[in-house]
Amino acid sequence: MKDEDEFAPSIIRLGVLLLLFDVYLTWARIEKQSVPAANSVDGTASNTMNSAGVSNFGRLAQQPIVLQYMFFLLLCTLSTLAFHGSIRFLTSSRYSPLHLLGILPQFSRPNSASTALLVSSSTKLFPILMVIWEYDVPAAARSLGWAVVANNVEALKILLDCNYGVATLLATAGALSRWAMGRAVLWVAGLDGVDSVGEHSVAEEGRVMGSLLMYAKDWLGRLAVG
Repeated sequence: MKDEDEFAPSIIRLGVLLLLFDVYLTWARIEKQSVPAANSVDGTASNTMNSAGVSNFGRLAQQPIVLQYMFFLLLCTLSTLAFHGSIRFLTSSRYSPLHLLGILPQFSRPNSASTALLVSSSTKLFPILMVIWEYDVPAAARSLGWAVVANNVEALKILLDCNYGVATLLATAGALSRWAMGRAVLWVAGLDGVDSVGEHSVAEEGRVMGSLLMYAKDWLGRLAVG
C-alpha cells in the first residue's frame, strides 16, 4: 500500500484473482445445488419452493458458456463491491453512523481497509486443491467461510485499532450487504430459489462472528483476572 492510499499493483492482481476464483466456486456450488433438486422425485416443500429457480438455472445452463461466465462474473463482482463498499462507508465516510455516534473515529484511508480485507480473504484460494482432489464443494465452502470471516475480523481490528465488537459489526454489515446484493441479482435473473453465497450465508457468518465475539470476551476476562 502506497503512502497516498493507492492500491499497489500486487493488491489489484490479488483482488482480480480472488474475484475470478469466487466466480468458479459460485458456479460450481450452484450447479451442485441444482442437480439433486432437479432429479428428485419426492414432492417435498423445499423442492417445490426451489423448482422455479432450478428451472431457470436449467435455462441458463443451456446458454453459451461465455454468457454463463459473464452472469456469474457480474454476480460476484456486484457482491464483492457491496461488501467492500459498505465497510468503506462505515469506516471512512463522515456520514457513517459509527462515526456520528462516536463508536469509531473516521478512518482516512479507505483503500487500506479494502487492502486488509483482500489480503485476509486470500484463504479463499485454498480450494485450488479441487484441481487435484475432488471433494464436497458446499462443505469446503462452509469451512472456508469460517476462516475468511475470522481473518476479516482480525484484520479490521488491527487496522482500525478497535475492539472485536466493532470489527465484528463491520464484518457483519459487509456480509449482509454482500448477501442482499447476491439475492437481488439472482432475483432479477429468476434464480431466487438458489443460494449463491453458501460460504458467506448470513446465518453461517452470524454464528462465526458470534463465536469470535464470545471467545474475545472470555479471553479479555481471563486477562483481566490474571
